[in-house]
Amino acid sequence: MNEKWRDLIVTMVYVKQELMKLDMDGIWPHHLPEVAASDEALMKTEAYLGFRINQDYREFLKMANGWKGFLQTIDLFGTQEFSGSPMMQYAQLLLDSVDDSVIKSTGFPREALFPIAATKYDKDLFVMTRPTSHAPGVVIWFAGEEVDRYTNFTEYFLAMIEYNRQLVKDIQEGNQDY
Repeated sequence: MNEKWRDLIVTMVYVKQELMKLDMDGIWPHHLPEVAASDEALMKTEAYLGFRINQDYREFLKMANGWKGFLQTIDLFGTQEFSGSPMMQYAQLLLDSVDDSVIKSTGFPREALFPIAATKYDKDLFVMTRPTSHAPGVVIWFAGEEVDRYTNFTEYFLAMIEYNRQLVKDIQEGNQDY
């Protein structure tokens, strides 16, 4: 069992539970993470994708095979999304619609990116760089433009914990700008 991922997932569950208690109007979906991906599911997914999933993300998937409502309405993908699911098709359309100048400014060609999280309710899209890129495993957040960048999946996950914590704080303080 990967203790790092167990601890990070437990932390996110705790923060998401606090957010759920405060979300009296049911603005966002609230879910627990999906059950761990099997080695077989990971191997099938990697065969479908044509590359090995970044080790950091892979270790997460072995503990939690995706997470609906990971950040507001954004779903973090598991193996079930990668094999041509409607959500992955939609995420790929989002990626394809990102302006060429925005893609160019990332320093990565479009084909070096693959979606790992998205929402159907907005234009938020998270992509990871493929293992063949000059910097494998980087996570980039797009919402029409590049919002943020994370050097690896762990950094991305930690940032999402903090975004969720900030939502909790904003609601507790009556801030309506969430």
